[in-house]
Amino acid sequence: MQALGFKSAMTQEEPIPADKPRLLAIGAFALWVAAAAIGPKIGVEGHSAFLFGAGNLPTDAVAAFPWASHAEPVNALSIPTWAIHFSSVFEFLFAMALVWDFAEATGNEKWKGLTWGMLPLHASGIAACTYHFFYNPSSLQFLVSTQAGLTLLGNITVAIAAYRIAVSNGWTVGELNPFSKTETSPEGLAIDEAAAMPLQLTGTKESDVVLVAKLSAATLLTSYLVKYGELGLDLPFNPNGFAGAAIVLGVPVITSAHYYKKSQAEGGEMSLFGFGGEGGGNPLSMADVKKYGVAGTVAYVLTELAFWAVAFPVASTLFYQSVGHWPDVINDGGDRGAVLASVFAGANIARLLVPLRFGAALALAPWVDENLINREKT
Repeated sequence: MQALGFKSAMTQEEPIPADKPRLLAIGAFALWVAAAAIGPKIGVEGHSAFLFGAGNLPTDAVAAFPWASHAEPVNALSIPTWAIHFSSVFEFLFAMALVWDFAEATGNEKWKGLTWGMLPLHASGIAACTYHFFYNPSSLQFLVSTQAGLTLLGNITVAIAAYRIAVSNGWTVGELNPFSKTETSPEGLAIDEAAAMPLQLTGTKESDVVLVAKLSAATLLTSYLVKYGELGLDLPFNPNGFAGAAIVLGVPVITSAHYYKKSQAEGGEMSLFGFGGEGGGNPLSMADVKKYGVAGTVAYVLTELAFWAVAFPVASTLFYQSVGHWPDVINDGGDRGAVLASVFAGANIARLLVPLRFGAALALAPWVDENLINREKT
């Protein structure tokens, strides 16, 4: 629905009738009610080959796979359940791409900030899939907490991105006033004028049917590949916290790198929330921080120290989740190397957030100037 909505907004001159999405939602809900009512009467069990094998392939067929070196655990997800997870992941990827294109269609770069804001939610979906990939072991319970934290973070970043989009379109906090503006108020006239501006439409690259077909094919193929392909691997049956964390971080980093390179090529916004330098075209840099003098430099040092203060406890916790004991970084070279490798990986990922770190330093600079640098003067 997200992907189709943005696609229609860019390619259709007339808005989608209000009744169409409502009818689709009602129809989907009706199908869910019917499935819930009829499902228990079918007589299938956890690993029954229902829907002609679409839910789960027969056990003897799975055992005959030449690569299957492990038996599937009883708590393995069914194909429909995997499909629900992967459809969410793929739909978010499709929607992020369409939001980026929507920024080009509207000429409003702030929409690209929404793509960046959706990254934590994308990572949250990856965290859930990773936990199920390892068959939900208690030793990787931290992935569940990670998913919850990423969901919270994603809700915040998407809200910030939505606020920036609204402000760029002339929205003000005063519009939260429940009493409607008069027809002659400046605010009301400005809003009407913005709403009447023509949208730059783009030619449709593919029909809605093709888009849905691509999403469905990617979902089903990935579901079958993961469910039955991992039976030939030892990793899912030997839970490893570092491997789980690498998957959760690695996939979003690849997605981030794609949009980072794309934004560089287009000369648009490159940071998480689209912070820009002077003129709004360039990202924040250390030169912007240095404009605040000593206060700016101290503020940046504090933000860097905050990162390292968090990095070591997080790396140590991942180590504990993986091997069952806290790292002895003083006496054990192996433990020390594993923790430092995890911190190094996190530092490389943090490079993608450099503009955001500069923004945090700039936000902190006035407080540093008042409370640390010039405290005696005040």
